[in-house]
Amino acid sequence: MRLAIFILLLSFVSGTAIGQTGRDSLSWYERVGGDAWSGAMEVTKWYDYPLGAVFLARNYYKEDNLSTKIFIYPAMPFEQDIADDLRKAGRSSLGSMGAWMIPAIVIGSRLAWTIGRNVAGKEDLSAEYGRIWTFSRVLMYNFLATELVKNTVRRSRPDGGDTKSFFSGHTSTAFVTSAYLYRELDDILDAKMEEGLSRDAVKAAGFSVLYGWAAYVGYSRMADSKHYLLDVLVGASVGSLIGNLIYAYYYGESTDHLPKAGISVIDDQPVLTFSLQF
Repeated sequence: MRLAIFILLLSFVSGTAIGQTGRDSLSWYERVGGDAWSGAMEVTKWYDYPLGAVFLARNYYKEDNLSTKIFIYPAMPFEQDIADDLRKAGRSSLGSMGAWMIPAIVIGSRLAWTIGRNVAGKEDLSAEYGRIWTFSRVLMYNFLATELVKNTVRRSRPDGGDTKSFFSGHTSTAFVTSAYLYRELDDILDAKMEEGLSRDAVKAAGFSVLYGWAAYVGYSRMADSKHYLLDVLVGASVGSLIGNLIYAYYYGESTDHLPKAGISVIDDQPVLTFSLQF
């Protein structure tokens, strides 16, 4: 996220160059700056500015502060039983590494690839920069939603480290990343491959890798005594919802992936249904 913001700020210096002259006469750094700036501005909304300021000030509210907790949510008995079964003293699994490490690698590699294409050629890559910036903002929205809940709900972690157990930030970050990237992969495969078994197989493999990794992160957070089951389930739901909704808002052509809710009657009892298609 910091790398994306840094590139965006640098691009401001040359952001007007393309509008002032033709692409053929631009230097590579003018092409990079101009494309990055126009791509980011194309997808940036007015509310991104105050939300971005809140995000950049995150060090001021990331610490555990009991004075902001207005809800108390203790672990349920079945959650405690699951935590006791999974707990291994001193364990720290791969899924508990920095929550933003994988997303940062994705952003950094995509920026490097796009900048390399800008340097090597004169193709307009503003749309690709816009997608990178949108992915960065998806992570920001998810972070802010997660921290808002963490700072208003008091729930001690299984290891007693603090009271910010609800809900899992690692899990929500993993699932928002997987949801957004799978939607991108799905659209790319639809555009590049003919409909058939091969395309379906690649989609299934991509879904398995992305969501399998996210599920492992959630499991790791329980096995490492950092979260209870509902912390992980809610984190997975929030991340999946934000990733799918934001992608659909900017790039979706159908509403198939949007959540659907309804009310029906079963055995003379009202039932609320909620579904989310991946």
